[in-house]
Amino acid sequence: MKYLPLIFIVILLACTKEVPESEKKISKTVEEENIRKLINHFYTAYNSGDIETAVSLVDTNYKGIAPDSEDVNGFEAMAKELYQYRNEYPEGKWEINIEELFIENDLAYVIISGSFLMPDPIEKKMNPIYSERSVKILKKYKNEGWKIFRSFSIPTFSYN
Repeated sequence: MKYLPLIFIVILLACTKEVPESEKKISKTVEEENIRKLINHFYTAYNSGDIETAVSLVDTNYKGIAPDSEDVNGFEAMAKELYQYRNEYPEGKWEINIEELFIENDLAYVIISGSFLMPDPIEKKMNPIYSERSVKILKKYKNEGWKIFRSFSIPTFSYN
Protein backbone atom coordinates (compact mmCIF):
# COMPACT_ATOMS: atom_id res chain seq x y z
CA MET A 1 0.00 0.00 0.00
CA LYS A 2 2.83 2.44 0.68
CA TYR A 3 3.98 2.19 -2.97
CA LEU A 4 0.56 3.12 -4.35
CA PRO A 5 1.20 6.93 -4.31
CA LEU A 6 4.58 6.39 -6.01
CA ILE A 7 2.98 4.25 -8.74
CA PHE A 8 0.28 6.89 -9.24
CA ILE A 9 2.91 9.65 -9.65
CA VAL A 10 4.88 7.54 -12.18
CA ILE A 11 1.72 6.88 -14.22
CA LEU A 12 0.75 10.55 -14.09
CA LEU A 13 4.19 11.65 -15.27
CA ALA A 14 4.10 9.14 -18.10
CA CYS A 15 0.75 10.55 -19.29
CA THR A 16 1.97 14.14 -19.34
CA LYS A 17 5.06 13.49 -21.40
CA GLU A 18 6.12 16.54 -23.40
CA VAL A 19 6.59 16.19 -27.14
CA PRO A 20 10.28 16.52 -28.06
CA GLU A 21 11.26 19.70 -29.89
CA SER A 22 12.34 17.75 -32.99
CA GLU A 23 8.88 16.17 -33.30
CA LYS A 24 7.25 19.60 -32.94
CA LYS A 25 9.44 20.95 -35.76
CA ILE A 26 8.59 18.02 -38.05
CA SER A 27 4.89 18.44 -37.33
CA LYS A 28 5.08 22.19 -37.95
CA THR A 29 6.95 21.66 -41.23
CA VAL A 30 4.28 19.20 -42.40
CA GLU A 31 1.53 21.66 -41.47
CA GLU A 32 3.33 24.51 -43.25
CA GLU A 33 3.58 22.38 -46.39
CA ASN A 34 -0.13 21.50 -46.16
CA ILE A 35 -1.02 25.18 -45.87
CA ARG A 36 1.22 26.15 -48.81
CA LYS A 37 -0.43 23.42 -50.90
CA LEU A 38 -3.91 24.64 -49.93
CA ILE A 39 -3.15 28.27 -50.82
CA ASN A 40 -1.55 27.28 -54.14
CA HIS A 41 -4.42 24.87 -54.85
CA PHE A 42 -6.95 27.66 -54.24
CA TYR A 43 -5.33 29.98 -56.79
CA THR A 44 -4.60 27.18 -59.28
CA ALA A 45 -8.26 26.11 -59.14
CA TYR A 46 -9.40 29.69 -59.71
CA ASN A 47 -6.95 30.16 -62.59
CA SER A 48 -8.22 27.02 -64.31
CA GLY A 49 -11.86 28.09 -63.91
CA ASP A 50 -12.60 25.41 -61.31
CA ILE A 51 -14.47 27.67 -58.91
CA GLU A 52 -16.13 24.74 -57.11
CA THR A 53 -12.73 23.41 -56.03
CA ALA A 54 -11.55 26.88 -54.98
CA VAL A 55 -14.67 27.39 -52.88
CA SER A 56 -14.31 23.94 -51.28
CA LEU A 57 -11.10 25.24 -49.64
CA VAL A 58 -12.99 28.04 -47.88
CA ASP A 59 -14.60 27.82 -44.43
CA THR A 60 -18.40 28.04 -44.28
CA ASN A 61 -18.04 31.05 -41.95
CA TYR A 62 -15.60 32.83 -44.27
CA LYS A 63 -15.25 36.60 -44.10
CA GLY A 64 -13.28 38.69 -46.57
CA ILE A 65 -12.45 42.36 -46.13
CA ALA A 66 -10.91 44.76 -48.65
CA PRO A 67 -10.97 48.57 -48.73
CA ASP A 68 -13.47 50.14 -51.12
CA SER A 69 -15.35 46.83 -51.40
CA GLU A 70 -18.25 45.25 -49.63
CA ASP A 71 -17.31 42.62 -47.08
CA VAL A 72 -17.77 39.05 -48.24
CA ASN A 73 -19.62 37.14 -45.53
CA GLY A 74 -20.04 33.40 -45.80
CA PHE A 75 -19.35 30.56 -48.12
CA GLU A 76 -22.11 31.41 -50.62
CA ALA A 77 -21.00 35.04 -50.91
CA MET A 78 -17.43 33.91 -51.58
CA ALA A 79 -18.61 31.51 -54.30
CA LYS A 80 -20.73 34.26 -55.88
CA GLU A 81 -17.78 36.66 -55.90
CA LEU A 82 -15.40 34.13 -57.48
CA TYR A 83 -17.93 33.25 -60.20
CA GLN A 84 -18.53 36.95 -60.86
CA TYR A 85 -14.80 37.65 -61.31
CA ARG A 86 -14.34 34.58 -63.49
CA ASN A 87 -17.23 35.72 -65.72
CA GLU A 88 -15.98 39.32 -65.86
CA TYR A 89 -12.33 38.37 -66.51
CA PRO A 90 -12.39 34.89 -68.08
CA GLU A 91 -8.75 35.08 -69.20
CA GLY A 92 -7.49 36.54 -65.92
CA LYS A 93 -5.01 34.63 -63.79
CA TRP A 94 -3.61 35.12 -60.30
CA GLU A 95 0.11 34.98 -59.73
CA ILE A 96 1.01 34.81 -56.05
CA ASN A 97 3.96 34.64 -53.71
CA ILE A 98 3.68 33.40 -50.13
CA GLU A 99 5.80 35.83 -48.12
CA GLU A 100 5.20 34.63 -44.60
CA LEU A 101 3.45 31.76 -42.86
CA PHE A 102 2.86 31.30 -39.14
CA ILE A 103 1.04 28.51 -37.31
CA GLU A 104 -0.17 28.45 -33.73
CA ASN A 105 -2.27 25.45 -32.72
CA ASP A 106 -5.33 25.29 -35.02
CA LEU A 107 -4.90 28.75 -36.57
CA ALA A 108 -2.45 30.00 -39.16
CA TYR A 109 -1.86 33.19 -41.04
CA VAL A 110 -0.32 33.55 -44.46
CA ILE A 111 0.86 36.83 -45.96
CA ILE A 112 0.57 36.76 -49.74
CA SER A 113 1.54 39.23 -52.42
CA GLY A 114 -0.38 38.67 -55.61
CA SER A 115 -1.13 40.15 -58.98
CA PHE A 116 -4.10 39.57 -61.23
CA LEU A 117 -2.85 39.26 -64.81
CA MET A 118 -4.69 39.80 -68.06
CA PRO A 119 -3.50 39.20 -71.63
CA ASP A 120 -2.10 42.30 -73.30
CA PRO A 121 -2.99 42.19 -77.03
CA ILE A 122 -0.15 44.51 -78.00
CA GLU A 123 2.67 42.92 -76.01
CA LYS A 124 1.26 39.40 -76.45
CA LYS A 125 1.87 38.51 -72.81
CA MET A 126 0.12 38.55 -69.43
CA ASN A 127 0.36 41.88 -67.60
CA PRO A 128 -0.85 42.83 -64.12
CA ILE A 129 -3.95 44.96 -63.88
CA TYR A 130 -4.27 44.68 -60.10
CA SER A 131 -1.89 43.76 -57.28
CA GLU A 132 -2.49 43.28 -53.58
CA ARG A 133 -1.04 42.08 -50.31
CA SER A 134 -3.34 39.94 -48.29
CA VAL A 135 -3.44 38.10 -45.03
CA LYS A 136 -5.28 34.81 -45.08
CA ILE A 137 -6.27 33.32 -41.72
CA LEU A 138 -6.71 29.58 -41.86
CA LYS A 139 -8.46 27.34 -39.38
CA LYS A 140 -7.73 23.65 -38.92
CA TYR A 141 -10.54 21.15 -38.48
CA LYS A 142 -9.98 17.65 -37.20
CA ASN A 143 -11.57 15.79 -40.13
CA GLU A 144 -11.33 18.40 -42.89
CA GLY A 145 -7.85 19.84 -42.47
CA TRP A 146 -7.14 23.52 -43.13
CA LYS A 147 -9.72 25.95 -44.54
CA ILE A 148 -9.43 29.64 -45.46
CA PHE A 149 -11.34 31.36 -42.66
CA ARG A 150 -10.62 35.08 -43.10
CA SER A 151 -9.01 37.29 -45.73
CA PHE A 152 -7.84 40.89 -45.45
CA SER A 153 -6.59 42.47 -48.68
CA ILE A 154 -4.95 45.81 -49.42
CA PRO A 155 -4.48 46.90 -53.04
CA THR A 156 -0.92 47.86 -53.95
CA PHE A 157 -1.55 48.61 -57.61
CA SER A 158 -4.63 49.01 -59.75
CA TYR A 159 -4.78 49.79 -63.44
CA ASN A 160 -8.07 51.53 -64.14
